[in-house]
Amino acid sequence: MSEEVEEVIVEFAGSRVRALKERSTGLLLCPICRRARFSTPEDLLAHMVAHAKGTLEHRRQPPSRSAQAGEEGR
Repeated sequence: MSEEVEEVIVEFAGSRVRALKERSTGLLLCPICRRARFSTPEDLLAHMVAHAKGTLEHRRQPPSRSAQAGEEGR
């Protein structure tokens, strides 16, 4: 674990999970993917439930700017 992140225990609605917290911003990091950042424990747990249900793997990616720019020229 790097120095800029610390492990914390997050409690919400009767659930307790270990998460990571950025020291510089105070945002919570998802302990599963370590990419998503959240300001509330509620949002973090909702994201973790999405991991458990597998819905994040089926999520469509937003279109890239280069794809949008190419369509404008048509």
